[in-house]
Amino acid sequence: MGGNALAKLGSELVGRVATFGLSLLIANRLGEQAFGAYSYGLALGFVLAQIADLGLQVLAARDIAIAGRAAQPLVAGALRLKLWLALPVVALLVLLRNGRAPTEQAGLLLLGLAMLAQTFLEFAAYIYRGQQRVIREAWLLTAARLLTAFLAAAALLAGGGLLEVGWAYLVAISAVAVWALRRLDGAGWFQRTAGILPANSGQDTRSPGYSAMLRQALPLGIAIFLSIAYTRVAVFLLEFRLGAVAVAQFSAAQRLVEPAQIVPAALLAAVFPAFSQAMHSVRAGERRQAHRLALGSSLLLALAGAGVALFFWFAAPWLIPTLYGEPFVESVPVLRLLGLSALPAFINYNLTHILIARGQQLYSSLFVGLMLAIHSALSWVFIPILGAVAPAISVTFAELLLLLCCTATLFLTRGSESRTAVSGTSNQPV
Repeated sequence: MGGNALAKLGSELVGRVATFGLSLLIANRLGEQAFGAYSYGLALGFVLAQIADLGLQVLAARDIAIAGRAAQPLVAGALRLKLWLALPVVALLVLLRNGRAPTEQAGLLLLGLAMLAQTFLEFAAYIYRGQQRVIREAWLLTAARLLTAFLAAAALLAGGGLLEVGWAYLVAISAVAVWALRRLDGAGWFQRTAGILPANSGQDTRSPGYSAMLRQALPLGIAIFLSIAYTRVAVFLLEFRLGAVAVAQFSAAQRLVEPAQIVPAALLAAVFPAFSQAMHSVRAGERRQAHRLALGSSLLLALAGAGVALFFWFAAPWLIPTLYGEPFVESVPVLRLLGLSALPAFINYNLTHILIARGQQLYSSLFVGLMLAIHSALSWVFIPILGAVAPAISVTFAELLLLLCCTATLFLTRGSESRTAVSGTSNQPV
């Protein structure tokens, strides 16, 4: 787990630096208005693309960790279901781009399609995560980010605008996603039946029906969709209430805080498969190990979140002018408050994964929905008064609320530790 976590952390650092460098280049070369439109396009595509995800990739990783190759029918069925779910995403992206200049509409559509392609790339990455081959996952995602940054930067330096940036995003992410899925298909992961288990193995080698997968994935999919909406709703509300300049002020700070998520992402990439496997083991010793993993990872993330909060609180006054210039100086208080939200957010990242591993993803859906409602309501009321600072305040409050809800649920309820994998396989690792 330590090696996997370090590999993931290193790859995330490289990828995030490249992505952040690209955002700085866009902000400086295209200006506040275009940077706001770019941020809006990514946010819109990111939210809508989750319809094609629906939590299937997380469930696939969990079931692969529990059952190994016996989860292959689920993986094959999940990919086909994702292809069907991608159709309404494309339709919504076409419908919601109207009301802007034609070139900007095309750029927003391309950014949205790139975010849709990203979900297929992440689906492939999560198959490797379930096998605890996190190094392969790290290479895939890093390659996509580096290729995107290279192509988009080349387009900007050649005099391109939002449209050319959109093309760079779509081409780079789609190329890596297609390559990864073809590799997994060659390894047999997308066959309709496992084909590797003996007839008398007792394992179900049939691909589960779409309705069965939807029943399992829907609570988690709703939670993920609401979580993504929660992280992007501020952009939409600021765009509606104050315009693109307010979006740029908030996004400038958000793009500094978001890369810090590589710490919980790297840790959970290694811990989640091991925790899921131990939690569902028939051996009591392994289940006790799962509880120790949960406590230890939560404490580590609490320390990391506190460090991030302190850094941004003291560094914000010189960090924003240095990176973005004087026009973005109003982003300083936004950055300070978003940095404070990292402490509860880091812990929540772990607690929500524990709920998923325990088979309690429905609670996660309810809690994230509550967060989204409170964050949206507070932002709507206070944006006209406080500007871009308002969503930063409401984010911190919502994260504290989620921390309270998750902690109470984990202490007061018992997870489904004997739960079978979605594909119908047994609890024994294969």
